[in-house]
Amino acid sequence: MNHRETSLPKPQYWHAIFDALPLPTFIVDEDVRILNFNAEAEKLLGVAPKSSLRRRGGEVLHCIYAETAGCGKSKPCNNCLIRNSVKDAVHGLNTRRKLHQTELRSSRGAVPVSLFVTTSLLPETTPPQILLVLENVTETIRLHNQHRSP
Repeated sequence: MNHRETSLPKPQYWHAIFDALPLPTFIVDEDVRILNFNAEAEKLLGVAPKSSLRRRGGEVLHCIYAETAGCGKSKPCNNCLIRNSVKDAVHGLNTRRKLHQTELRSSRGAVPVSLFVTTSLLPETTPPQILLVLENVTETIRLHNQHRSP
């Protein structure tokens, strides 16, 4: 056995890094089903975050378009940057902080949300697994637009 084989980090090492990320981060499959999530993402998933596993992201995050037909099944889903970025990542085309405008259901009704979306294919995963980072920039964009208004 060579030095490289004996010094490979253990899975808990990678999970500690995953949990330390300050943005909601998910590992998803090519249909945006949640396979894992970090500590920051857990805050978005409600009182039973483990119940989000194997469910599609739009359903878990309360996308208004997923409410009727399910995530990925309605016409607006064809233009979903999250879904399309995951598909691109499967084919090796990673996404870096692309702006996505969507509406999510909250206790106040449908709320517009601005997200920077980042995706990256995780190496040597079969079936493919994708790292999905969602950065909520709604307030930043609102303040920017407010500053630009006369």
